[in-house]
Amino acid sequence: MSELEMIEKEIKIVICSKNRCKDCQHASGLECMNLVELQDNTDLRIVLLVEQSKGLIHFSKLVRLPKRAPWYSNSWDTVYVHKGRILDDPNAIVDFYSTDPYLSVFFKEENSGDLFYEAYPIVRSPIETALVEQLGRDLSQILEKESSVRVKLTNRLERLALAVSKKISKLLPEINDSTRSRISSIVANESTVIGPMIPLLLDDEVEEIYLDRPCSSLYFDHARHGRSRTSLILDMDIISRLVTLFRAESNLHLDRKNPSLKTDLSLLGNLLRVSVGAPPLASDGFHLEIRRARKKPLSLLDLIKNGTLTLEAASILMLALGCRFNITITGEPGSGKTTLLNALDMSSPRTWRKVYIEDAIESRTQLTHHQLRIRVDPVDEANSRYNKDVEIVKSLHRSPDYLILGEIQTMEHSRSLFQAMAAGLRTIQTCHSYSAASLISRWVYNHRIEESSLAMMDLIVTLNRPIPGESLRRVVEIAEVKKRIDDGFLRFGGLNILYSVVVSKPISWAEDGAFRFHANQDGFENHIPAFEIIVKILRENVLSITEENSFHLSEKLWEYGHPLKIVGSE
Repeated sequence: MSELEMIEKEIKIVICSKNRCKDCQHASGLECMNLVELQDNTDLRIVLLVEQSKGLIHFSKLVRLPKRAPWYSNSWDTVYVHKGRILDDPNAIVDFYSTDPYLSVFFKEENSGDLFYEAYPIVRSPIETALVEQLGRDLSQILEKESSVRVKLTNRLERLALAVSKKISKLLPEINDSTRSRISSIVANESTVIGPMIPLLLDDEVEEIYLDRPCSSLYFDHARHGRSRTSLILDMDIISRLVTLFRAESNLHLDRKNPSLKTDLSLLGNLLRVSVGAPPLASDGFHLEIRRARKKPLSLLDLIKNGTLTLEAASILMLALGCRFNITITGEPGSGKTTLLNALDMSSPRTWRKVYIEDAIESRTQLTHHQLRIRVDPVDEANSRYNKDVEIVKSLHRSPDYLILGEIQTMEHSRSLFQAMAAGLRTIQTCHSYSAASLISRWVYNHRIEESSLAMMDLIVTLNRPIPGESLRRVVEIAEVKKRIDDGFLRFGGLNILYSVVVSKPISWAEDGAFRFHANQDGFENHIPAFEIIVKILRENVLSITEENSFHLSEKLWEYGHPLKIVGSE
């Protein structure tokens, strides 16, 4: 059974009579027999009661489903929809959840089987809807006393919501704080050009949003449902206003001389990475991609639980991280490279000083860790002042325990990376490629890295996304770099595939591989006992370790002065 089929089993749609229980054959006193019959259905996650004639949707979040309809019980949440597919075709609903202050609803197309998405502001009644509309019309008057100083988008939305909240308090002081806050947020969000997209941008299950050309509909990738369509269409007027917003937020150029822009954007506590293309680069007009980071980033243990990593693969990475290997994470676009990099980063000891060099900030703030972030200009910024390759070299004087570089894109980036490793810096970075072998070829043939320099790299991790548009990502290969010292020079000896989803076999450590090489260099016979202990620890704690305490394992690796000495604690 597919995940979508499982989700469909979790939802029950009940379409109520126009006169509610008065002429309904399922009414029995104050109880609804439809609801009574569902009491013992353990598969159900949510029940929707739809009143099409009244434009009302009722749903219960209680563990125990109420037996009485919403007009006889306080155990239901009610939303006034007024109009939309949720009323016209409720039986097509396959998923439904709230992302305050919005409802996210997924429909299954009957003919194609595609998923279609609509979002609805959470308003409880026609009176609340009228209030939202009136406050929206009055918004310019509400803000007459607001400062004209340009502020960031989040600050602007917060100021708008506060101003609207004050207006509501004066007009309707009887409205409670929760309702006032919800309505204020809806009004503030709808006042901005990005307003129609905000329900998607606030949804932690939305991964990436796409617009291919003006006047086409937005579509997006969802963590559980994969690729889904929307009815949102952005015309040139909206796109022009969006471009103005992105330029103001980033202070970067987007015009015919510099027809692409890449930046990060903070929206109400959500971190977004925005990429925009403009003519003449975009032949059909503007295109837009927005990648959103989860509010709660995935830890290494989360990646084990969702199938991205096996225990053995995670153990290899934990040992490599603990030994401060030079690690490159590679894969196709959207394969989860940054997610894995951030999971490794969060698993590092709190005492380590980490320096980040990124053109769009995708690393995560860890309050108990030592982090220095450096923002550089994107590679396609025509008037670039801060270059990644220059800042990599300058990091020699910033004393990092680990240098985290984000994406390595150009020949200059690669050359600076290998120069930094040759100077003794320990690095983690991402780079687009299909496999470790293709990445080595890219470095040698496209970026002109000398083969002898490749021995500075220790580990190459490859991810892929087996089905385009689907949510599953997985680590498909981990390769250690083979190396040796010959006449005083470090030599590259090829790759040893430690882990592969294609070829199922026990881990085979190369005699001249990075793990044995570094173990011998540090005075140990080998690393295998430490690796086996890490596997054991992860297996025993996979259900209890979270991102809040996942760094404790890497700290435990250093309790005895070196990760390979952990065998002495067992």
